[in-house]
Amino acid sequence: MKSRLITLFSLFFFAFNLNAKVRFVRAVMSGNTSESVTIIWDQLSGSEPELLFDTIYPKDFNFSYNLPVTVSNHSKGMHNNIVRLEGLKPSTTYFFCIKDNEGFSRIYHVSTCSDSENETFSFIAGGDSRDRRETRVKANKMVAKIKPHAVLFNGDFIGIDIEKQWIEWFEDWENTIGKDGRVTPMVVTRGNHELSNKVLVDLFDVPNKKVYYSTYFGGNLLHLVSLNSEILKIGGQKRFLRSALKENEGKYWQIAQYHRPVRPHVGHKKEMETQYRNFVPLFEKYPNLKLCLENDSHTCKTTWPIIKDNGPGSEEGFKRNDSIGITYVGEGCWGAPLRAADDPKCWTRNSEAINQVNWIIVSKDMIRVMTIKYENGDEVVEVDLNNRTELPQGIDLWTPSNGAFVDIYPSTNVKSRK
Repeated sequence: MKSRLITLFSLFFFAFNLNAKVRFVRAVMSGNTSESVTIIWDQLSGSEPELLFDTIYPKDFNFSYNLPVTVSNHSKGMHNNIVRLEGLKPSTTYFFCIKDNEGFSRIYHVSTCSDSENETFSFIAGGDSRDRRETRVKANKMVAKIKPHAVLFNGDFIGIDIEKQWIEWFEDWENTIGKDGRVTPMVVTRGNHELSNKVLVDLFDVPNKKVYYSTYFGGNLLHLVSLNSEILKIGGQKRFLRSALKENEGKYWQIAQYHRPVRPHVGHKKEMETQYRNFVPLFEKYPNLKLCLENDSHTCKTTWPIIKDNGPGSEEGFKRNDSIGITYVGEGCWGAPLRAADDPKCWTRNSEAINQVNWIIVSKDMIRVMTIKYENGDEVVEVDLNNRTELPQGIDLWTPSNGAFVDIYPSTNVKSRK
């Protein structure tokens, strides 16, 4: 009888206390991902909000730690509360919920990344979700199935930068949250459909108001540099890029992500000459930068390793070079209207108009890029968190003429590790 009363009390407690009016809970990362993560939500009502968190699942909302809101803003019809968690433990799952004077939210969890260069990381990369909701929801559900360490989202979240579309975007992003409350962190960049840098600061707490910054995974393993293709490529951004790449030349890998492709594979899209002149020479200066993630065109492409060259055998200022070249992948398409891949180059590995995201596996020994055709997401079996780089049952990989796997290996002339 006593046990039954306790059970009834617990059910009443949970039903009574799950009254915090919050929505759109998301996690973002920048800086050192092994010791920090930021939690953001839209506060619909209530006062005195705070984030409760713990490294063990709390019984009856009895969390060990709490933090007040770091900063808040009103943007795009939302009251965005932001809590920056710092000084966390590497490779640790943190359970959390939002508490205010009206009650508690549901319990979520998010994980910090390993600080070891011997770890293997899984990422989903893509962009251009725009306003085709039914399609982008399929891609969002795939995030929940693949359970990557982070999503590298490269701009054009929405079609028109208005309140209604942002609220719909966050409604759809809820599909990335696992049934068990697992939240996948994002590392974001700005696209041309985000009409200001400020919206990225307000909604995703990017650490630089110009929206270019560095993120680190696995200690000495990976430096991810996020760039802003919607502002000047010279001046402050170029100085930042030069300094960031120089400081991280001893890492095993560097990857660049940005929105507009240097050489789009859709004919009517303009060539990004400013990026060709200002970004590419800096990329090529560092042999550990072997991969660039691009979006914007609403199609799909992978290139062979290429270098800046206007000599014989080149096209549009690039030439294939398997030993020292950089591989460029992406060009969308997370749900935006598809466009024909009608502008291939002699150094294009494969291209096709398909809805897709890139699945990227990074270890000391290699980077493997796969392209997921996410439309059959409901048929895909969730990956095992203990083996999250294994292909799950039902996954539909793009398998063009040159194969499904784009494998990238370290250059032999990378400087000694720091």
